[in-house]
Amino acid sequence: MNGSSIISLWTRALNRLYTTMMQLLKEREFSSNEGQSIRYMFFPSRKSNTLVIGFQACNDAGARYNYVRTIQNCGVNRLFIKDDFGPNHCGDYYLGSNGTYSVEKAVYALIDLFIDRTHPSKIIFIGSSKGGYAALNFGLSYPAANIVIAAPQYYLGSYLDNPKWKENLEEILGENVTEENKRALDLRLKRKISGDMFGNSQTIYIHYSDQEHTYKEHVKDLLEDLNGSGISIHTDVGKYSVHEELKHYFPDYLQKTIREIQKNVI
Repeated sequence: MNGSSIISLWTRALNRLYTTMMQLLKEREFSSNEGQSIRYMFFPSRKSNTLVIGFQACNDAGARYNYVRTIQNCGVNRLFIKDDFGPNHCGDYYLGSNGTYSVEKAVYALIDLFIDRTHPSKIIFIGSSKGGYAALNFGLSYPAANIVIAAPQYYLGSYLDNPKWKENLEEILGENVTEENKRALDLRLKRKISGDMFGNSQTIYIHYSDQEHTYKEHVKDLLEDLNGSGISIHTDVGKYSVHEELKHYFPDYLQKTIREIQKNVI
């Protein structure tokens, strides 16, 4: 194991320890008017006019907040939202169960609550993989949103239709999976992009590797649709072959991008 690998392992261990401690101290529960509860952590910054909203990636060990320590020194208000629903608490992509989309509605309510509390002049949605899907799904609904993501899924129905994630797909759809309802889930983000009323004011920053399967299966088509939408796009292309390796590349890009957005450098 070389020196950089040891540093990376040490950094990730510190990140996990810090996040676990912060979860014990800071995690709270929010209930929507419809009775849907979601957990979150909020870290205020009195000197900042920026609100960063973070979403979780999938984790085989269950729900786990991402990038909490990574951006702790960026000087921003930080809202991290948990997705611990579905089988094995691996999440339902912040959508909801049984086709109700109750979680999605509750997340919108929570985001709006903290927008009202912080009055941000800049809003940044962040996430990788599943979290990238969620950051897009919610961020595209807000004018002037900045969305910083890594290797997101785009065709969600097709992605989840395999033995590992089939129960999560059934949880979201709330019915037997058919080609019709799977296709509808596949097209959900595409339709949101094509109907985006705020595209001319939004900016997306996306990190990916063109050598791992997510690019051909999801990111390539996502970029094509975004480029025709009026949304400003910035790309950061890595050279690695395994999806999980984004954890070695995205944190630095995330930190740099958040700081540049605050300075209006990009």
